[in-house]
Amino acid sequence: MNTISMDTADRISQLPEHIIHHILFLLSTPEVVRLSVLSKAWHQVFTSFPISEFSSSSFLVENSDRSSEFATFVYNSLLRQCRQYRSIPKFQFSVTDRYFRTSFFTFQQPLQPHLARHINLCIRLGTQMGVKELSIDFCVPDYYRLPEATLSVKELVVCRLAGCILDGTINWPSLRELSLKQVKICDQRIFDNLVFTCPFIEKLALVECDGLKYLHLSGLRKLKKVKVKRQSYPLMEKIEIDVDSLHTFSYSPFYFEKTHVDLTSCKTLEVFKFKGCTERFRKHLKNLNQIKRVTLCIFRYSSSGIEKIVSKVSDPVLHITHLKLKTYIIEKKGHSLVDDLFSICRPDSLLLVSGRGTNDEFMKILCKKLVRRVEHKHYCGGNHVNGWQHDLKGVQIELCGRNGYRKVVTCDAFLDSLQTLEPKETIRFEFEWYFNSLP
Repeated sequence: MNTISMDTADRISQLPEHIIHHILFLLSTPEVVRLSVLSKAWHQVFTSFPISEFSSSSFLVENSDRSSEFATFVYNSLLRQCRQYRSIPKFQFSVTDRYFRTSFFTFQQPLQPHLARHINLCIRLGTQMGVKELSIDFCVPDYYRLPEATLSVKELVVCRLAGCILDGTINWPSLRELSLKQVKICDQRIFDNLVFTCPFIEKLALVECDGLKYLHLSGLRKLKKVKVKRQSYPLMEKIEIDVDSLHTFSYSPFYFEKTHVDLTSCKTLEVFKFKGCTERFRKHLKNLNQIKRVTLCIFRYSSSGIEKIVSKVSDPVLHITHLKLKTYIIEKKGHSLVDDLFSICRPDSLLLVSGRGTNDEFMKILCKKLVRRVEHKHYCGGNHVNGWQHDLKGVQIELCGRNGYRKVVTCDAFLDSLQTLEPKETIRFEFEWYFNSLP
């Protein structure tokens, strides 16, 4: 059996080098390193293969600190590539916290000085080779300060940073995609200058970042997606986006924040994702007149929230065609939430995922209302809140399992099978309304 395995490995090693490289790109760095010791042929292939992904977790062994081995391996690998290649198109560098503290029980301590110097050398080496896709992820007790050379990479197209400090003048003129997660921005002007010098940016994500009091985006003609997730102080006072090309906006406010969000200039905005309570969601509805797809994650709910929503918009029935929900509410609030959501929109589809939050309870309440509607065909609500059942012509429910199966069921059948749903099944309600084209 071992002979067969070795023969197979030897046959693969005889393939053209570019094909072997393509195969190795599909493997993780530890797997590539293990292959290099199979034979001399594999070791020769390994020495010519540009490793682009480095993670300290690959070097962690229980009760052992191998951080120095990791840094040495990265440096030697990059040094070899610098001698062989003119550029390194992709560089991913990840450091986890457990084995990178000065001692196991210390907290809020920086990296050991000698290790920090070694890591700085690795990152400088990785970014000076014309890298186009850069990913640096530090999960250490303290923020990692990027080397100055990292802040000026003219070829950089995709940049993902986590656990770092942004400080200094940034020059990424070719940037198309920027993702900052748990990044400390030392000065508002640093980020403003970054946006100003990246005119071609298409995707921007700010996740749990510190240091921004406001977010103002304008003049970015190619910007399509913006994601803002807040998690800490200082509070962000305002988000203003003046970009015609914006298609998707995702927003998760910090619990105490009352950020003013202005998207009125985003004429092509179609997808709005919000995570919070209905009281805050209503504040942003004046921006939703043209939006077709909405994702809501509702933590708290009060019926007065929807009443205020309806009073906020000129047309109480919003033109939302696709609605996705994730709910975290108590059962007695679910009945009002069903009626009130349909009082402000008549979606073509409603999507929920089983086993998440209180979605199962919400779907149970919705189905019972739909079944009662059929039983009382002459039902006609006397006010707008319950009028959605009168406007509904028909509904079908589609179950999509994780293994790829799809099944269309009736409301009665769905209620019977609700207890047997597996977690993470996608449930799609397809609605047909008597008035397909709203004014």
